[in-house]
Amino acid sequence: MTTIEKVDIEKGTVEVAEYTQTNAALAMLREKYAVVPDANTEEGYALVKSGIKELTTLRTTMETARKRVKEPYLQAGKIIDAEAKRITEELVKLEEPMKAAKKEVDDRIERERAERIARLQVKVDAIKAMPAQARGKSSKEIADMLDRVGEIDATHDFYDLTKEAVAARETALDELAQMLTDRLAFEAAEAERKKAEAEKALLEQQLAEQCAQMQKQQQEMQRQQEEFERQQKEMQRQQEELQRAQAALNQPEPAAQPIADELPAVAPTPIAAAPAEKPAAPARKAKPDNRQWHAVVTDKSALIAAIAAGYGTEDLLIIDQAALDSLANDKRQALELAGVIAEPVPATKAA
Repeated sequence: MTTIEKVDIEKGTVEVAEYTQTNAALAMLREKYAVVPDANTEEGYALVKSGIKELTTLRTTMETARKRVKEPYLQAGKIIDAEAKRITEELVKLEEPMKAAKKEVDDRIERERAERIARLQVKVDAIKAMPAQARGKSSKEIADMLDRVGEIDATHDFYDLTKEAVAARETALDELAQMLTDRLAFEAAEAERKKAEAEKALLEQQLAEQCAQMQKQQQEMQRQQEEFERQQKEMQRQQEELQRAQAALNQPEPAAQPIADELPAVAPTPIAAAPAEKPAAPARKAKPDNRQWHAVVTDKSALIAAIAAGYGTEDLLIIDQAALDSLANDKRQALELAGVIAEPVPATKAA
């Protein structure tokens, strides 16, 4: 069994005889070889040679002692290393299953974390995409989307991606707010445009209706004028026929042949005197006619034609019952207006 000399690690010293002897001789050697002799002289050369030998012997003795003293430590180191390796291998055998178990859990946790982050990233991307979903929509739809984004709790529901979620939410809110402002302005302008178009269309429609009504009235007046002219021609024809008939009735009859000679003479019968006529009763004084008269339209077409032809009065420019009644009350039976007759108003109605 090799004995290992004592080594004081704390003091940094070691108990080796050769070290102790050589160390004790160092003071004498420093003094002895303090000045290097002149090797060019015989005596000096001999001294140098002798000194080298002495110092070399001490140095090699020290090296041999070092190896001898160190060898047990080297062997001990190897033994220590081997034992440490053996124990380490045993520990590794016990450690590896535990490391594998831990790695499995760590991998699962990391996988779950990666999956969670992926899911959260989808939600963050969804927040970022929300403004695009409302682009081009109505102001109500944009406002609804703005409320949806505002309800997102980005500070508590996104864990590892809280910072990203908060930034995405703020960006979406800003973009939607600007989008809503722009859309409201557009809708207001669009409403004004549609209102103006509607008013223009209404005016055009009213104008078209007025034009159509005027055209219809013109056509009706044209028809009434034609009807009036037809009636005038018919009346003229009837008058001409009446004049021809009257002319035929006014032709002198042929003279009658005398027949007195052919008749037997007959004594004339005395003619009784006609009874004297009774004196005519004195005419009664006519009572003033205070009845109200009104006009009755019997032929509206004829009346319209008469008005169009200018046969009415200045007050009678259109068919107006009040004007017709005034005219009838003024003319009474003397009213001469095509398509209209004058009648007295019954007493009960006049009252």
